[in-house]
Amino acid sequence: MNKAVKTLFTIVISITFVNAQNSVNKKLDEVVVSANRASSTENTSNVQIISLEEIQNAPAQTIEDLLEYAINVDVRQRGGQGVQADISMRGGTFEQVLVMLNGIKLNDPQTGHHTMDLPVSLEQIERIEVITGGASRIFGNYAYTGAINIITKKEGNSSVTLSSGQNGFKSAEINYALKKFNINHNISINQKRSDGFPIYHKDRDTTTMEVDYKIKNYYYQANGNIAGVKALFNIGYTEKEFGAYTFYTPEYPTQFEKTKTTFSSLQFKREGTISLENKLYWKKHNDEFILFRNHPSWYHNFHETNVYGMDFNAVQKTKNGSNVIGMEIRTDKIISNRLGEELENPIEIDSLNTYTKGQTRTITNLFAEKNLTIKKLSISVGVMMNIDSEYGNEYFPGIDISYNINDDIKLFASSNKSMRTPNYTELYYASPTNQGNEYLKSELSINKEIGVKWRANYHKTSFTLYQREGSNMIDWILAEEDSIWRTQNLNQLTTKGYEINSKININKLFNSNLPVNNLGVNYASNKLNKKSDGFQSTYVLDNLKTNFSILANQLVNDKLRIDWRATYQDREGGYTDFNTGLEVEYLPFWIASTRVSYNAFKNSTLYLEINNLFDKEYVDFGNVPRQRRWMRVGAKINL
Repeated sequence: MNKAVKTLFTIVISITFVNAQNSVNKKLDEVVVSANRASSTENTSNVQIISLEEIQNAPAQTIEDLLEYAINVDVRQRGGQGVQADISMRGGTFEQVLVMLNGIKLNDPQTGHHTMDLPVSLEQIERIEVITGGASRIFGNYAYTGAINIITKKEGNSSVTLSSGQNGFKSAEINYALKKFNINHNISINQKRSDGFPIYHKDRDTTTMEVDYKIKNYYYQANGNIAGVKALFNIGYTEKEFGAYTFYTPEYPTQFEKTKTTFSSLQFKREGTISLENKLYWKKHNDEFILFRNHPSWYHNFHETNVYGMDFNAVQKTKNGSNVIGMEIRTDKIISNRLGEELENPIEIDSLNTYTKGQTRTITNLFAEKNLTIKKLSISVGVMMNIDSEYGNEYFPGIDISYNINDDIKLFASSNKSMRTPNYTELYYASPTNQGNEYLKSELSINKEIGVKWRANYHKTSFTLYQREGSNMIDWILAEEDSIWRTQNLNQLTTKGYEINSKININKLFNSNLPVNNLGVNYASNKLNKKSDGFQSTYVLDNLKTNFSILANQLVNDKLRIDWRATYQDREGGYTDFNTGLEVEYLPFWIASTRVSYNAFKNSTLYLEINNLFDKEYVDFGNVPRQRRWMRVGAKINL
C-alpha cells in the first residue's frame, strides 16, 4: 500500500513540476475563507475547502459522508445516513474538533456524540471550511485539533428532492427561497427514514434489522443588508429516533435513542474603518437513551442541555493589516437523571421520570489579534485568555505566518496553544460498564506545523508537516483485571504527521478533452508516541495511522456526469471481540462510492448513488457493524 501511494504522489508531483512554466495564466478558483478573527482575505492558516460543486455531486446525502474524504479527517459512524458520527482530525478524538454553522459553535457539552445533530441538509450548504491544527486563540474551547465551519447559502434555490433506496430508505426534502424587501428568506423541510441494514449474528446464525431510524429537519434562514448592517438569522430543529445496536456497549446490544436539537442565532456586522460584529446564539439538546429497547423502564437516561452564547468582535483596519479585539461569553447547563450534582428541586419529565441532577458552568474568552502584511510576508499573531468558572484562567497564544515566494507558491508555518474542557459525560456518567471522573483536568496542547501551498492553472497542491504535544488527554480506559471503563487524564501524548492534498484539472494538465475532468488526492499519516500498554483505550489511541482518499469526476456529455470517491483507512489499536473474547486489531480497508447524475430536463436531475460499492465488511468502532452496499435513486426538481 505505502509503495503504491508513494508512486502515485511521485507521478502527481513530477507532472506538475514538468508543466510548471505554463501555470501563470489562469488559476483554479479560490474561495475566501475566514481563518482568523479579522476574516481577512489573506489566509495564513491551513484551510481546506469543500466546494459547492463537490457538495452537489458527491455520492453523499449527509455532511458526515462528505467529510469522509476531507484531508486528515476521521469520520467514525454508527449506523448511517447521519444517524450518529464522531468527527476527529489529525489523530485526535471526536471531542477535540470544533463544529460551527456560519461561525456559531454547535458542540454539545453533554458529549461529542451529539455534535453532528445539525438542522441543515446539504441543499442549504454553500461550502465547508476544514481548518486543521489547533485554533483556540481564534475560536476558543473545542478547537483542540481543528475546526469545521459549515457555511450556508445566502441566496437559496426553490427545489423538491425525492429519494428511495435499499433497506427501506425514503427521503423527501422541500426548499423554498424568496427575496423580499432586500431580505433573502430560505426555508427547508427534510424527512428521511430507513428500516436499517441487515446484521448477521454468527452465534445464532440469524439476521436482524436493529439500526432503523427516522430523521426530521426543519430550517429557516433570513439575511440581508439593513441600513448598512449585514444581518443573518438562523433557526433550526432536528429530531432523530434510531436503533443504537451495540452503539455504546456490546453487552446490551438492543439499545435505542431519541435526540432533539433546537438551534437559533442572530448575527450583525457593520463594516468600515472599524468593523463591529456581534453573534448571539442558543442551542438546546434533548437526549433520551434506552439501554433495553423492549424494556425501557429497566435503564432509561434523560439529558437536556442548554447553551447560550455571545461573541463580539471589533476589527480596526490599518495600512498593512488589522487590529482585533473580541470577547465570547458562553454558558452551558445540563439537567439529567444521570449527569451532574444533585438538584435541590427535582424537575418532572413525565409521570415516571424526573431530572434529579444538573450542573452549570460559564466560560469567558478574551481575544486580541494583530494581522500584518509586508510585501510578500503575512503574519497573524494573537492570544486568547480563557476565564473558566470551573477550571481557572489560562492564556493561549498563537502565531500564523505565510510567505509568497511568487504568485504560485506560498510557504506557511504556525504555532498555537489549544485547549478543551471535559464534557458532562466524562465527568459524571455512571453505568454498569462505565464510570466518569469529576476531577478531570482540561486537555492542553502545543500545535506546530510548516508547509507549502502551490497553485497553478491546472492544480492546487499543499504539503504539511505537523506536531502536536498534548497533555492531560482525556480517555475512557479499561485496565487489566477491571470490568469498568473509567475516564482519566493521560499525562503526555505527542502526535506527528504529514498531509498531502492535491486537486488537479486533468484536461488543463494534458491540454486534452478526456472524460475524467478533475482528480483529487488526499493522503495523511499520523503517528502517536504512546501505546495502550496494560489497558485498552476507547478513543485517544484508536486513531487513523493512514488516511488516503481519491476523488474524481467524469463529464460523459453535457447531461451525464459520474462522480467517484474511494478511501483507504488503516487504524491504530484494537478491540475485544464480544463473541470470542479475543483482542482484535483494526484491519485496513478500502471503501468506494459513486454517483451518476443525469440532467433529464431543464430544471431536474435524476441520480443513482451507491455507497460501499464493492460490499466491503468493515467497522469504524469495535463490535459496531457498518452497512454494506447501499443503493439509492432520486430526483431533484428545481422550481
